[in-house]
Amino acid sequence: MLHTLHYTAGNAAVAQMLTVQRAPTVRDAATAEQMIEALEASGHSGDDAYGLMGHLTREAFPPGPGQSPFDMNDHIKSAGQARIAPIKARQSAQLLDKKWTIRHYSGADRSRPPTFNDIASTYDNALAGRVSSHTNMADWRSLGNIKFTFYLVAIDGRVPKRPFLNDVHWYAEWNLDDIRDCWFSRDLLGSMSKARDAGEAQSALADVKAFRGSGTEIKKILAASVFGAGNDPAEALDNVVGGAFELKVPGGLPVTRWERKT
Repeated sequence: MLHTLHYTAGNAAVAQMLTVQRAPTVRDAATAEQMIEALEASGHSGDDAYGLMGHLTREAFPPGPGQSPFDMNDHIKSAGQARIAPIKARQSAQLLDKKWTIRHYSGADRSRPPTFNDIASTYDNALAGRVSSHTNMADWRSLGNIKFTFYLVAIDGRVPKRPFLNDVHWYAEWNLDDIRDCWFSRDLLGSMSKARDAGEAQSALADVKAFRGSGTEIKKILAASVFGAGNDPAEALDNVVGGAFELKVPGGLPVTRWERKT
């Protein structure tokens, strides 16, 4: 004869353990939905953007024998502590006076602007069931930057050339000085896609140039790096980082107006 299982605190704990065990792990998650489920089960879904990036990259690249744990944050330097040579500071002063903004491009329909009013991270889009077709699981696992949003830096209205700009017709814009926290690097997906453990991940980022700080601090570093680039310093941003320049902001930004790309 079957007996009714009495509910006790112990039974609840066992049930919870079984639930956690059945949840996919970060390394095994094949979809955004499974990744969110794994993060919720692990207790890391509430981490801020930098904390989650650290957790995901530690999970993605476990240390091998004799290796130290890998954390993407360890490869991002503080912009506020960066030393800019006095001569470069003087030479870049005029460039600093130009208009520095960040832009997010969107909108395939040239006749109508996008209808959304905020730039949302991959994580927030996934929670809302709006996973972009441009996002694959390598972004989630190898980079861990899913709570950031991504922007191009514009200097006097000019941005670096990007193929995707041929297919979009609108942009939202913010003053770089108004951004309280951000970081920049090259697009790191290609660097990280082949790494399998912490040691290989460390080697993949051996030459990375990445800085975190306020928009004003970031601007000073960039201006000192591209002041000799002639009439198109924005195009030189890729040379600063050795690849496709990206600026990342934790969370999202509100859109006050969409501008038509000219």
